[in-house]
Amino acid sequence: MTLVRVAAVVTAHDRREFLPLAVRSALDGGADEVIVVRNFAGPIEGCEGRYRDVPCATPDTNEKEARGLEASQADVVGFLDDDDLWAPEKVPHLRSLFGGDPGLVYYCHAQRPVDAVGQPVIASHRELADKHPEEFDRWDGTQFETLVRTLWPGNNSSTVVRRTWAVDWLPAFREAGWSADLFWLVAALLSRGRLQVGPEPLTLLRLHGANMSHTRGTTPAEFRARHQTTCERFARSNATMARLSSERLGPSAPMTVYLSEAGEAFRFFADLEAARRPRRAAIRALRRHAGRRDRGVLFAALVAVVSPGLARRLLYRSSVRRWSLG
Repeated sequence: MTLVRVAAVVTAHDRREFLPLAVRSALDGGADEVIVVRNFAGPIEGCEGRYRDVPCATPDTNEKEARGLEASQADVVGFLDDDDLWAPEKVPHLRSLFGGDPGLVYYCHAQRPVDAVGQPVIASHRELADKHPEEFDRWDGTQFETLVRTLWPGNNSSTVVRRTWAVDWLPAFREAGWSADLFWLVAALLSRGRLQVGPEPLTLLRLHGANMSHTRGTTPAEFRARHQTTCERFARSNATMARLSSERLGPSAPMTVYLSEAGEAFRFFADLEAARRPRRAAIRALRRHAGRRDRGVLFAALVAVVSPGLARRLLYRSSVRRWSLG
């Protein structure tokens, strides 16, 4: 078995209260290298002298991860959002997994959701509750939608890559700008490198009101502003990945079609929230099949053709339900 060095690239942007906990979880877990990429300075309590700082003012997740990859000297790099935690057994597992398979370039594992104070919670939304990574070995290797929707855990803090492979993808990664977790999965599939998706819950995924991926703790107006920004980012990233897929697999490949339609859906939501000709945006989304794989997108577009204001209100309500905790 090859001896591998494991790095944790901790990505932080303004959320200072959780950062020491995240960094300490990687250090205490035995990471050979901890790199903190953040937009603010100052000591990290309890971690002095045990990590490297990399400044990064941009909020783009991909840029933060790219700078961490460039700064790292480890063989394997795992990413860690500033509000999440690595389980103590993660680093030994990564050494065994990547050390035993030199051709492995990508690994993503399951998570255990916790609340703001670290207590376990039940996440009822499909991004966590309806995933079955334990069935990855039975995936046929072709149905990209099945992989993304039902098997792949899909989270930055559960994403691990082989560094020498990942740095070759950094120009396209930076162009995408967002959706870092999905980008690394797409890159692994497009490069035909070996990848692994596992059921091991090696990350504590913290769900709280300041998390950009859901709406708890926001007013309808705050949600619309947040939703517009995130949808613009996701539209850009999915369009970039769709182009990469089309160049390598062709425009009719399942991956290309899925990513193209997802990009169109996010573009519609961004235009709807910004009130940029929302009826025209809805018609364009319907014509380009943006809702073919997601009834929520289809329903929102149909409603927006009649009443954009009603569509916006329904989007907020559905998001609150979608990201509820049991």
